[in-house]
Amino acid sequence: MKNIINIALLATAVLLTQSCEDFLDKDPEVDTQLSYQEIFSDVHYAPGFLNNIYNNLPDGYSRFGGAMLAAACDEAVCSNAGAAINLFNNNAINATNNPDDVWSAMYSGIRKCNIFLKELEPNGIIAKSNSIPEEEKGVSVRNYYKGQALFLRGFFHFELLKRYGNIFYITKVIDPLNNDEVFAEEQIPFDQAVEKIVADFDSAAALMPKAYPDVSYQGRPIKWTPLALKSRVLLYAASPLNNPGNDLSKWLRAAEAAKLTIDSAEYSLASLSSIFTSVYNPEIIFATAAFSRNDIEKYNYPVSYQGAGYLNPTEDLVQAFGMASKTYSGRMVDYDPTDPYSLKNVKKREDRLKYSVYYNGSSLKDTLVATYIGGKDGLFSSSTATKTGYYLRKFIDPALDIVKGDESPRGWIFMRYAEILLNYAEALNEYDNTANFAQITSTLDILRNRANLRPLSAADKTLLQNQAEMRKYIKLERRLELAFEEHRFWDLRRWKDAEVVLNQPVKGMKITYVNDSTYSYSEFEADSRVFDPKMYWYPIPRNEILKYQSTGKTIVQNPGWD
Repeated sequence: MKNIINIALLATAVLLTQSCEDFLDKDPEVDTQLSYQEIFSDVHYAPGFLNNIYNNLPDGYSRFGGAMLAAACDEAVCSNAGAAINLFNNNAINATNNPDDVWSAMYSGIRKCNIFLKELEPNGIIAKSNSIPEEEKGVSVRNYYKGQALFLRGFFHFELLKRYGNIFYITKVIDPLNNDEVFAEEQIPFDQAVEKIVADFDSAAALMPKAYPDVSYQGRPIKWTPLALKSRVLLYAASPLNNPGNDLSKWLRAAEAAKLTIDSAEYSLASLSSIFTSVYNPEIIFATAAFSRNDIEKYNYPVSYQGAGYLNPTEDLVQAFGMASKTYSGRMVDYDPTDPYSLKNVKKREDRLKYSVYYNGSSLKDTLVATYIGGKDGLFSSSTATKTGYYLRKFIDPALDIVKGDESPRGWIFMRYAEILLNYAEALNEYDNTANFAQITSTLDILRNRANLRPLSAADKTLLQNQAEMRKYIKLERRLELAFEEHRFWDLRRWKDAEVVLNQPVKGMKITYVNDSTYSYSEFEADSRVFDPKMYWYPIPRNEILKYQSTGKTIVQNPGWD
């Protein structure tokens, strides 16, 4: 039970739909045939209102018209040349055209959370009508619902914070028809917003059960969910972009937050083959609703399997995967550039490669993916065929036949246990590599074991006792373990690595058929990347700037954006 089961009700789906999209909206309080009073006093509609708020969570699989955020960094190329995600790579986003502008959706979700919390108060409609009971079957139901709303409010604010930096933290229901009230809110500094998010997460955790009371609650966040997300928030706050003075106490705080989740023993690593296709597995901490779908396969299957083939991993990423059963320091010893995917060589690449990427010779549906020039999935074989020589494997359910309309239940995973381990290792290393070295290496060995890699050797440990070397390794582990999961895009920013990494082209692999068992391989420049330092923060949407200007107020735009 680690996914969100969203019981969306039609009446609540249209409630308070904002015409101007955020907490500044000037809309009637209710836009439904049911009255406000009737919704919050009804035993079905009142909890349904909260369930509906989960609809504001972003789904990373295809929210860019089939493209994924991974194609906006060095992980992948989108084979659809017209995809809006490519604006990031050309330094072409602006305050009016940003494919990842979530300002409106997140503030809409925040407003819904605040409305729900207001009606949960002792003088609110829910409390007075008992439409959500104080307690049921030994469960503090109303507290549980309150905890979920606080958690979602903190989550939505963090989605804003990591993008825009300068945000408003809204904790009350603002009268959209009262300009004085609407424009009284002020942007707050990054660190202050972090503290407010942490406070919401801590309050949520205090109200939530440690485990699911019974199967009817399956899919909802529990106590450990907000505490786990807190580790990410604090890790971002401790990172160079947001902690230029390298205040070590911020790293310690992030490590302590991650350790809480580890010590809970609530989560563990799942099989690499089923993390993303098994709805309920012990690794998932927080995810969107799981519903039957095949859009992931339609957009990303190789083209000969009737997919669009949109997400094409880069050679840069593929090269980062080491050889199996090797130490860290000797990870590329057996690599053979004439047989890069170990199709003939008994010395194999590490397991995470085959579960992340379809390469030439990969098996799919009892046939082989053929990305060589002239192959059925090869470069130039169709308008959206791979632009790098690779296709996405991660997230894919290979059992689906999309021609027949097969579907399987999946949700977008926001956080899984592997990230907690990586958060913990990174924060400990930055706080004090020497004092925490044994904890750092033992934590990383958990992930190495799952990837069929040897534990870190004595030689590895001698190398990694240097903090900078350990930092390099942890960054590599995050790149490999969390590939395509919308981490690399943000990691490069919080580390302030983006202006180096994303100002150079990404590579692909051109594969030429020689004979039945032989191919030749040559790297090529697959796509360009341009990163202006102003892109460390998104521009606040222009319509928000204009709203404030029209009333004589000022909203601070991020540096470098008009």
